Amino acid sequence: MAEARWRGVRVSLEFVCLAAGRGTRMGRLGAYLQKCMYPIGLRPFLELTMTQAASAGAARVHVVVGHHAEQVGAYFGSEYGGMRVEYVRQDEPLGTGHALGLLAERLAGVTRVLVWQGDVYVPSAVFAALDAHRLPNAVTLVSEPDAGPELLATVEGDRVRCVWGGAGPWSDGGVWKLETRLLAALGGVGGQVRPANAEVRVLPNLQRLIDAGEAEVGAVVVGTRLHLGGTRPTPEVNVAGVVQRLLEEGRGR
Repeated sequence: MAEARWRGVRVSLEFVCLAAGRGTRMGRLGAYLQKCMYPIGLRPFLELTMTQAASAGAARVHVVVGHHAEQVGAYFGSEYGGMRVEYVRQDEPLGTGHALGLLAERLAGVTRVLVWQGDVYVPSAVFAALDAHRLPNAVTLVSEPDAGPELLATVEGDRVRCVWGGAGPWSDGGVWKLETRLLAALGGVGGQVRPANAEVRVLPNLQRLIDAGEAEVGAVVVGTRLHLGGTRPTPEVNVAGVVQRLLEEGRGR
């Protein structure tokens, strides 16, 4: 799928993992451990999707790190599974949009990126479906009744008209294909006005770009998702359920 090679060759597709979050919704579970490094059997959660990214043809992964960045870097190093791993530091927890904005200049020569939030498990088939979508941008949509109303999407055919505060019943799945030309705006440059210490989130700014006619966004429905950030019924119960399911499917070996 990926047309890229990372040693000195211009690429058209890159992979980005957002792994800087403090895991506040996980309570005490996130205090001592970066949530994407939570153990699933003998492997950290993030490794499951890193393996899938390699299977999808990723040549390089840019990992945005912050909270417990040293845990991620020490485990994956500079190369994993044949992929180059490069790190971008987000020193303040300023949100997913801000994290992508940090990559705008670095990826200026790239056409598009496949982005996933580090607490979400992404099969290689989902990466492939996003990249294959006919529109230049695409988001994954899931059936998640507990998602906040701001995460609901409005979909017409395979096109998303509203990615933030839509009509539902689908909601954002945390995995996106994005044109790199949009990254600066998604990071708040010329987009969302950010009060001091407030987060800049991807979806509100992406909605602004849709409303302005500056972004076409497609929909890839994946049904449900496995993610460590859930809070229902409690963070501990959610994490235990994710771990159990992945172990039963043999992904944590």
